[in-house]
Amino acid sequence: MARRWLFYLALNVLVSAATMLGVLYWWDRSHQSTAIAVPSPTPLPAGYTTPLPTALPSRTPRVYVVQSGDTLGKIAEKFGVDVDELAAINNIQDPNVLTPGMQLVIPTSAQTEQPVSSNPTVTPQDGEAFPWPVIDSVLSAGVLGNEAVKIVNPGPNATLTGWRLRAPGGAEYAFKEFSLVAQGAVLIHTAEGIDTSIDLYWDLKEPVWHSGDEVQLLDALGNVRSVFFIP
Repeated sequence: MARRWLFYLALNVLVSAATMLGVLYWWDRSHQSTAIAVPSPTPLPAGYTTPLPTALPSRTPRVYVVQSGDTLGKIAEKFGVDVDELAAINNIQDPNVLTPGMQLVIPTSAQTEQPVSSNPTVTPQDGEAFPWPVIDSVLSAGVLGNEAVKIVNPGPNATLTGWRLRAPGGAEYAFKEFSLVAQGAVLIHTAEGIDTSIDLYWDLKEPVWHSGDEVQLLDALGNVRSVFFIP
């Protein structure tokens, strides 16, 4: 009796195992993952290569080194920027005072550098004293009693006899016999007055300078030595 019971138990185990293996086999076949078809890339024409993406250039501020004779208005005109914006970004309190060698940050909105004047300036020749006198500023433009052009001499003693100061309308002030000492300055007043070593008078009856005007300083040969733009 015990042997018969053991036989049926063993048979039952074998049948159960066979059934389990069969179920697992058919389940595995019916649940195999279907391969995903991946299209092959289209070959490029012979000699063609895919261009690499080009990085956009970053806009960095431009730095300008102040030259002898430069003014803030002149530099702003040169780069096509607003003179007040240029003064603010460089923390300049007095726009009429700039030092040669000073570095100015030009706003990134600046255009391509524009020509300062259609009149060519002079290149220093061998043996010629340089720097020569330049226009530093225009004071009280439009006010006859106070209007004056300030000329400074950053170089050695200079003779200005025969030099001229030219206004946009063609009016000119001609220097008589006059010398400007090294590191000195002279004011060319529009109104009437008596000339001294530091003040010269044009003897006009009305103001000649206006905002936006180009002031030119020419030597005795008619060469443009300095240009100033009135803010």
